[in-house]
Amino acid sequence: MGGRGFLRWAATLTVAVMAVGLPAAQPAAAEVPASVTGAFDAVTGEARYANSTWGWDVVDMATGESLYRRNANEQFVPGSIIKDYAAAAVLRALGPGYRFRTPVHALGRVRRGVLRGDLALVGTGDFSFGLRNRPDDTLAFTDFDHNEAGTLPFAQQLEGVDPLAGVRQLARAVRRSGIRRVSGDVVVDNRLFTPFDGWPDGPIDSIWINENLIDITVAPTSPGRRATVRWRPHTSAYRVVSRAKTTPPGGETALSVEDAGHGVIEVHGEIPAGADPQLQKFVLPDPARFARTAFVEALERAGVRVDAPAPAPNRQRLLPRRGRYPSGSRVAQFVSPPLSEYVKIVLKVSYNRGAQLFGCLVAVARGSRDCNDAAAGMMRTVTPLGVSPASTFLFDPAGSIDVARATPGDMTAFHRAVAGQPYGPALEAGLPILGRDGSLATTLEDSPAAGHVFAKTGTRATNTPDGRTLLLAQTLVGYITTQSGRRLSFALMVNNVPLREFTDILDIFRGQGLMTEALQQSL
Repeated sequence: MGGRGFLRWAATLTVAVMAVGLPAAQPAAAEVPASVTGAFDAVTGEARYANSTWGWDVVDMATGESLYRRNANEQFVPGSIIKDYAAAAVLRALGPGYRFRTPVHALGRVRRGVLRGDLALVGTGDFSFGLRNRPDDTLAFTDFDHNEAGTLPFAQQLEGVDPLAGVRQLARAVRRSGIRRVSGDVVVDNRLFTPFDGWPDGPIDSIWINENLIDITVAPTSPGRRATVRWRPHTSAYRVVSRAKTTPPGGETALSVEDAGHGVIEVHGEIPAGADPQLQKFVLPDPARFARTAFVEALERAGVRVDAPAPAPNRQRLLPRRGRYPSGSRVAQFVSPPLSEYVKIVLKVSYNRGAQLFGCLVAVARGSRDCNDAAAGMMRTVTPLGVSPASTFLFDPAGSIDVARATPGDMTAFHRAVAGQPYGPALEAGLPILGRDGSLATTLEDSPAAGHVFAKTGTRATNTPDGRTLLLAQTLVGYITTQSGRRLSFALMVNNVPLREFTDILDIFRGQGLMTEALQQSL
């Protein structure tokens, strides 16, 4: 982090420390049943954890009593559980019922159906923008999201959806407004905040088409021949070319996606004959330019002729001053489902760029266009909810930067306190449910605790130069409704676990699931 960014973070933390002081002494752990301690010992005693560090805290929601804890005040790499803080901050700033409104403005006079001027599409931070929208005003998701393509071998794209739904709906509305031709240009206004590429997961922008991805499905053919590719959305901005080879059956799949320039995306690598098709992704480097092309083509399909070419630079100099659109210039508007649905997507599927967008929106709500200022809003939200700036250090709103630190005790305090906030129910409703959906969908599906544990997962891993893999963090935080009807806030964290293969992570998920099962059944 650069000098000014670091100073902003330091100033935020200093203010928060002065406001709350050091964390108060926590109550001693009550006696817990042997069924709980035995389950925890069985998991944490596995050989894989011989050189790992475990920490946990289990708190009674009604009384605040800490029932069972270990290393509860120690700092851990948190991973994606930081998204709970980002979700709380954006819900507090905007409200669960907030809706994104994406307008189109006509910059000029319309005479006899001809706009003598330019058309402006204004991005307001709607990352779905029609992609996930369902008729019942909710957003659809798959348990293993297309944003994880290339990382998770079983990532899926949404079926039966139109990734261009937002621009197509707006284009039809422009046509209904009476505009038949645009004699000037089409411009995308993405000035809500300064487009940001300082976090690890790709550019964050205020305009989104297909969540600013090209989804690419790679399928094998016969050994020695190139694999086939299908992609969406289709626009004149990009085409995809396969350079990947089909290998004999039984081999490993190793694919990569590269920007070859001049609007060409290449898929390289190999995939064995008979293997299932694999989803890959290309992260759009210039979302505004891509959105402009998609919108121009949607206008043409809707019967609105645009004199400017579809694939062309996005000429923002044609726009009025930010936020100064002429009265009565709006000719179309796309309205989203409520923000609570977006929180659900981010938490259920652990959507990194979605959480980072939340951070940028929090900065905007506090009067800044700099996404680095997300820190101030997040810390100002969570510090009064029991998160100590002496022990929690955030570096991005998604938990994608591994120098971040958090403690089990801060997490349980936060979840207990946030439940009492007006937006608390929206946050809890967004959490994955053990054995039912999101990142916990396939964990202990047949457990008696399935459906009663509501928790955010966090996973961070890295590879060493000599080919080994270290799981930096596997974390699980949230709520449990016990068999007896008791409500618990809990946090389970383990750091530094060596991995031999990908399925080891699933075993660790299961182990933490068994720990929550013991709590759910016995407390």
